[in-house]
Amino acid sequence: MINYDKKIQVKKYEIKISSESNYGYFEHDIYGEEDGGSFFIENGEVVDIDACFCIPNDVADGIEALGYKIDRDLLCEEGL
Repeated sequence: MINYDKKIQVKKYEIKISSESNYGYFEHDIYGEEDGGSFFIENGEVVDIDACFCIPNDVADGIEALGYKIDRDLLCEEGL
C-alpha cells in the first residue's frame, strides 16, 4: 500500500504524492479519475505521466506548492 504523505486540494482537484515512492496522482472533485491521472517524480521533478494526456495547470500549481518542480512540456495547453 502506498503512503501518500503529501496532499493538497487546488480548486477542483485533489492531489496526493508519496515521497517514498516518488509517485503521485490527481483526481477531479466531480469527475474523479475520468479527469485525473498519475505522475512519476525523479530528483524532485515530475518527469512522466500516466492515464492522462497532460497535467492541468491547477494540478501543476498544487504539485509546485508541495515543493516539486514540473516539466512544463507535461502541462495542458489552455483552451483544450
